[in-house]
Amino acid sequence: MSSVNEIKHRISAVSQTKKITAAMEMVSSNRMRKVMSHIEYNSTYFQYIRSAMDQLLSTTEEFEHPYLPGHSGTKRTYLVISGDKGLCGSYNSNVVKFAKAELLAHPGSSLITLGNNAEEFFRREGMTPDMTMFGIVQDPTMKSARRIMREIMNLYDTRLTDEVYVIYTSFFGQTKNQPVTLRLLPLELADTPEKTDYNYSNAMEYFPDARTVFDQIVPQYILGLMFDVMVQAYAGEHFARMNAMRSSTDNANDMLKSLQIQYNMARQSAITNEIAEITGANEVLKER
Repeated sequence: MSSVNEIKHRISAVSQTKKITAAMEMVSSNRMRKVMSHIEYNSTYFQYIRSAMDQLLSTTEEFEHPYLPGHSGTKRTYLVISGDKGLCGSYNSNVVKFAKAELLAHPGSSLITLGNNAEEFFRREGMTPDMTMFGIVQDPTMKSARRIMREIMNLYDTRLTDEVYVIYTSFFGQTKNQPVTLRLLPLELADTPEKTDYNYSNAMEYFPDARTVFDQIVPQYILGLMFDVMVQAYAGEHFARMNAMRSSTDNANDMLKSLQIQYNMARQSAITNEIAEITGANEVLKER
């Protein structure tokens, strides 16, 4: 059995760790609640853009467009979103392993990483990213989403890639807290989340023409979609960290209870030994 001082030292160390995990759980909970408002606002914006594109494509004659399926080419680009930090359970490992499987299934694909964990993982695996963006996943904003959108569309417009996919951790639906793949370009509206129907007139007229309007809407659509996956990944990371820290705090409480029992037993044993020593010494003195 450990000594009383050793057990006291362990109790102090576990108590300090418990304070840290409880504080991290609270911080992650607050950040997740804060980002939920972004998800709500962006969802409304995205639904309007999505509905406008559906209406445009359904009320005009079919036309060929580089942003729509149909052009030739097999060059793929994967955008992988992970966290910058750890202590969030299996969140980072799940998304990078999922992304690795996708890349191995499609050799020759280019890779863009958002987040330190993804960048470090692929470098260790010998799959150096073609582009890495730092300092974005910890504070998803429309400005950072616009920057990514421009990079993606520039790669697509210059024919450096034919298809763009984003791999991130979903925060809603049946795939909640699971890594998923979403195609950004070329546009396939069936790949995106369910839309909300809006009552537009069937006799829509576009000025100067439908193609020009479509050219203007696509960047806004990609921007809304990009911001949506960023905030979902951000919320998913903090949800995973919140659960991991809560589990750690519960484990610390259990450990403290066990250590307290050991401490009481060690104290009782020490007191019993002292009493026995005093009694034995007293008997020796009496004999003398």
